[in-house]
Amino acid sequence: MPPEKPRQTRIESSRRSASPTASTGRSSAASGDVPWTFHIGYGALCLDFANAVSWRGSSRPADRLPTYGELVRFFAQSGLLSGGEARRLRQEAARRPDAGARALRRAVELREALYRMFSRLAGGRSPRPSDLAFLNGLLPDALARLQVFREGGRFGWRWDGDVDSLDRLLWPVARDAAVFLTSTDFSRLRSCANPRCRWVFLDTTKNGSRRWCSMAVCGNRDKLRRFRRRRRSE
Repeated sequence: MPPEKPRQTRIESSRRSASPTASTGRSSAASGDVPWTFHIGYGALCLDFANAVSWRGSSRPADRLPTYGELVRFFAQSGLLSGGEARRLRQEAARRPDAGARALRRAVELREALYRMFSRLAGGRSPRPSDLAFLNGLLPDALARLQVFREGGRFGWRWDGDVDSLDRLLWPVARDAAVFLTSTDFSRLRSCANPRCRWVFLDTTKNGSRRWCSMAVCGNRDKLRRFRRRRRSE
């Protein structure tokens, strides 16, 4: 397991497990219904971010970051942004739609590069050099804005720079991915055994036997399939 990371402002102290019903939800941007509940807590921020596409292995994967507003909502739910910070970024994206579109495009490119790297590592393969190069291209800009600060007798991380920068959401993901890649036991990195899902996660069980991203969703679906097969064979 990776060594304990330094406490990071808002993000690592506020992980929340996803609702078991979230995988059956739909993106609010796509449906106008209840907003999608992002799945948080799969071992690292960068893994949660890479999983922001549902049912990757199916014929109809669902992109959970269709707009800059949804990107902001991911980070707000993850605990990285306060309500005021999230509102300010949404307002800035509405004021500068071209810049918002560019920031979203770079975020999606990062998400896909990370997913390819993690899924290949989970399968015992090396990442593509182009994906690692994309991450490395983001790191100088991100790390140049990283600062150590003291609050309440403790030290933590915070990000300096323009609070209205629409690219600032990429900085903590890039840093987290770099730390994850350089400190993780990849024998514990998994892809969900559900071929329609394929989310990536870190297996923290004692015996390393976890197969599903969530027993409440993919694990139960498998149980139900096996039960139905037994019933048909009786």
